[in-house]
Amino acid sequence: MNNSMKKGFRKSLATGGVVLSLCGTALVGVQAAVMIQHPSIVKADQVAPSTTNITVHKMMYDTKDAKFFEQNKIKNDGTDKSKELPDQITHYNPNTMGKVEFTLYDITDVVNEKFNDGKGLTGWTNSAADQQAMNGRVKYISESIQKSFNNAFDATHGVDPAKLTQEMSKNEYLAKAQKVATKAIDSNGDITFENVKAYDASKPQKYHYYAAVETKTPRGFVTPPSEPIIFVNPYTNPDGTGFLSTTHLYPKNKTQKLNFDLTKYVLWNADKDGGKKVPLAGAKFQLYRGEPGKGEKVGGVLTTDSKGKVTANNLIMGKYYFVEEPSEVAGDEADDQARAAISPIAKNDVRNKLTFEIGEDGIDPTKLQGSLVNYGPTNEEKKLTNGIGPNQSLHRGDFAHFNSKTVIPQNIMGSAWQIDATGTNAMTEPYHTFFTRDEPEKNLKDVPAERHLVITTPDGKKLEEGKDYQILNGSDSKWWVNYVVKGLSEADAKKLQDAANSHDNKKIEDAVKGLTTGSVSDLVAAQAGKKLNYEYDEILTDDTPLDKRIVNTITLGWNDGSGYKEIHRHDDTVTYGVNFVKESSDFMGWGIAKQKLEGAQFAVQDLKTGKWFNGFKENGKKGEKDIDWVDNYSDVKAGILTSDKEGKFALQGFSEGDYKLREVKAPKGYQLMNETVNFKIGPHTNDQTLSNPIEIKNDEKTSMPFTGSQGLLQLGGILVAVVVVGGGTYIYVSQKKKKADK
Repeated sequence: MNNSMKKGFRKSLATGGVVLSLCGTALVGVQAAVMIQHPSIVKADQVAPSTTNITVHKMMYDTKDAKFFEQNKIKNDGTDKSKELPDQITHYNPNTMGKVEFTLYDITDVVNEKFNDGKGLTGWTNSAADQQAMNGRVKYISESIQKSFNNAFDATHGVDPAKLTQEMSKNEYLAKAQKVATKAIDSNGDITFENVKAYDASKPQKYHYYAAVETKTPRGFVTPPSEPIIFVNPYTNPDGTGFLSTTHLYPKNKTQKLNFDLTKYVLWNADKDGGKKVPLAGAKFQLYRGEPGKGEKVGGVLTTDSKGKVTANNLIMGKYYFVEEPSEVAGDEADDQARAAISPIAKNDVRNKLTFEIGEDGIDPTKLQGSLVNYGPTNEEKKLTNGIGPNQSLHRGDFAHFNSKTVIPQNIMGSAWQIDATGTNAMTEPYHTFFTRDEPEKNLKDVPAERHLVITTPDGKKLEEGKDYQILNGSDSKWWVNYVVKGLSEADAKKLQDAANSHDNKKIEDAVKGLTTGSVSDLVAAQAGKKLNYEYDEILTDDTPLDKRIVNTITLGWNDGSGYKEIHRHDDTVTYGVNFVKESSDFMGWGIAKQKLEGAQFAVQDLKTGKWFNGFKENGKKGEKDIDWVDNYSDVKAGILTSDKEGKFALQGFSEGDYKLREVKAPKGYQLMNETVNFKIGPHTNDQTLSNPIEIKNDEKTSMPFTGSQGLLQLGGILVAVVVVGGGTYIYVSQKKKKADK
């Protein structure tokens, strides 16, 4: 074959910037000219193949290398170029970047219909004008198909599959074309169409024209789809010495990995930020690939910025989920009041809802975003409100009046999240467990009829028992307030009722913790982020030991869907005592002749209230003896304190404070005290005065002079005896000395 004929075999065709080497179009022109000049020449033998294989090698490069490929195009001449590809390009990987399909269209008849001059795409001479006209046709076809692609693609959302199908069905070259086959690329990025028609004497130019079109493109990963390749079959080899049995084509795409933006919010309770949802900076997230609870970490920990946002980069195909990690702003401890509570759907377990998937079809990049709301922590407060003094002391038998405040969680009706990738904008189920448990310690007693429980909202609305809460009374003074009362299943309702009827602490606890249905009432739900106010009474028993802290504990228990949690709050009270001794006044403060006096009687006045103690009396409603007070000391009967034979008497079970002792009856032979005695009761006064009792006597350290006629006679006798004994001793010593001097 001479050089001019070789050149005829290597006619070239520009298609969308990719150069395609065609079979010998000039040969067709030469053959046509010879046949016109020599009509007697019969048909020549066929040397071109009737069918060939077409292999498409899908290539990809990163968007950052786009400029390189604008300047260094891959020349499609039908040959295998796997060893000639630049480093910036690689085979498309459908396992990471999504599924790609190519459709091979036979556009021969459409081309000849559109261009009815008999030239098609190959009936041209080697002249520059013919070559330009031929390339113009190819360019027109390529641009027409590309326009259909462009109508279904934008840089923000990627290719819209439904719209692409619609556009392909309307394209002037593809709508009437014969679809040879549609195939997906394999794991190496390749497709082979076997036995594709090539030389065909029935066609005007005896060749078939094809369009290799990328008809399935994963959204987001490819920007934009590869340009269609228009080519003639069969292909002449580069040397012009024969035909290719397999034609290799190299379409390529700019590709990118995807990003996911997650925004974190926090909804604090009403006492912080006004209970408004605000972005939370400083929250930490870890992205995992796989199924919730079983995935593998992708990259490092991400921290939300000032707008509450984190971005996970370089995402490929796969299933993903975010897990929130403990941080300075969010935690998972039950009693952490400084940080927001990590959402129950953001943990590394099967309950995780922050999931998304990038499948083989890719995804609209604008869908790769979501949000999560964390909530201010629930809390419980407890305070004894009627205790006296800094140690909150009470009298035995007193009501211990408690105030508790329960914070209703902001997510009591469910936790919110949104994942645009899955179209999810949802709430978790409401809390099925939310209750308080009150546990008075020994010597602090609960009497349901004397509890006087009132629960109110911040604006003063009173909750109704049976509608907004349920009371379950256990044993040993334990009692529960269960708030999950609405929408209970029949089984859960029966479980609660059976537990309430049993008064068994374990059955009650198991019942309120084990509910799987229901929610709080509408009124309680409306208090989300606010505090319910409890007022109620417990009773200090009449055998309460002195100087011992008597504790009452309230427990708040809940389950937000991630497991049971509880916190405890307590307050306490105490009761005190004091001891006295009644003695006679001594002689001139020398301690001579001091006696313990029995039978002295006293009344006690509370200086704060002015009331007089009238003893502890049985209270049938309380089931305990409680203190009785009267207005006048003359009315005191049961409250009289009487000194025993050792002169001792005591007060026990009193609150801290200042009191007054008034003698109402002197011991026999003694005159009443002409002044009262003030004293204090408080921490450790009982122990301190047990070994060193307060002395009630007539000396300058007290205000109770020791008087009485019988006492004066005794004192006079003592003085006479002292004088007589002293004088006798002096006379005896003096006489003895005189005898010794003689």
